[in-house]
Amino acid sequence: MNNLLHLKHQDRIGWIGLGEMGYNMANNLQRYLASLHLKLTVWNRTPAKSQRIHRHGAHVAKNLEELVATSNIIFTSLSNDAAVEEIYAQLIDYAGQVEHSIIFVETSTIYPSLATQLSQKILSLPQKHSYLQCPVFGRPPVAKAAKLIWVTSGGDDKIIKKMCLYFTTMSKSIIHLKTPDVAKACSFKLVGNFFVVGSMEVLAEGLTLAEKSGVHQEDVLKFIEAFFPAPAWLEYSRKMVDGHVSGKDSGFSVDLGLKDVGHMRQLAKEKDASLPTADLAYGHLKSVQDKGLGDQDWTSLINPLRAASKLPSMTGAAKVVEYEGGHSAVANAVREE
Repeated sequence: MNNLLHLKHQDRIGWIGLGEMGYNMANNLQRYLASLHLKLTVWNRTPAKSQRIHRHGAHVAKNLEELVATSNIIFTSLSNDAAVEEIYAQLIDYAGQVEHSIIFVETSTIYPSLATQLSQKILSLPQKHSYLQCPVFGRPPVAKAAKLIWVTSGGDDKIIKKMCLYFTTMSKSIIHLKTPDVAKACSFKLVGNFFVVGSMEVLAEGLTLAEKSGVHQEDVLKFIEAFFPAPAWLEYSRKMVDGHVSGKDSGFSVDLGLKDVGHMRQLAKEKDASLPTADLAYGHLKSVQDKGLGDQDWTSLINPLRAASKLPSMTGAAKVVEYEGGHSAVANAVREE
């Protein structure tokens, strides 16, 4: 009962960013707030996307200034570093003009140094704002099912405990890094995403070798299901075998994948760490993007491997795309980055 009173009398929650991930997360939070006779305030750079959640009871702010003025907690879910920088430049400006303190919760996958910069700017304001860097793991269907994995950093124990009331409405588990250093959460997210893209690279190579060796792909999938029953392995291997790599629904695009893998490689270089698997994956993704297919699902990184092995591209019903140069093109992409 104390938590409900606390929510009703103090917390006014804003949400910025209603892409596939952001919408599903915000919608789950809105459902929870609606059960308490409260509502989420949302804003999106493309206004039309706000109408879908408005039909579920959320209030649509006229602009960012209104959202900041009426919220004491603001979540952001944005596509890339440039979008985060653009939005937070405005948020920091407006946050410096209000009389109340705000907890900012940034959930995007961004480079560590950017999180540090944003935190320093927000914490320097006299209103005693807080900044949490809380990236999430999971695809849009996982977000829709409220089964994301949340990672927390920044703030103090009291703020984190308070915010867990909301995180749990969107997640199946929460990993607390227990550090005020928000850059750590960004590095953690990049390490986690490395395991994902590394798994895809391994699957793409293994499935290509199996086909070249005359091993039936369905038999390989049965082995993966029995020996590596992780959801990501099952989903990505099935997409590659069925040729659904060109699908854009509820997927993760090559363009966004290159952004993430580029961050991994930059972090590895900065920390003097070797990351050869990321280099390979980057080259394969870059080869797909160079064909003008950056909006394809990032499992399409299998296609340059198949081309180098003299196999047709896995594109489902879409146009078959020729990849020239095979591994040489990949090596060039890696060297030029």
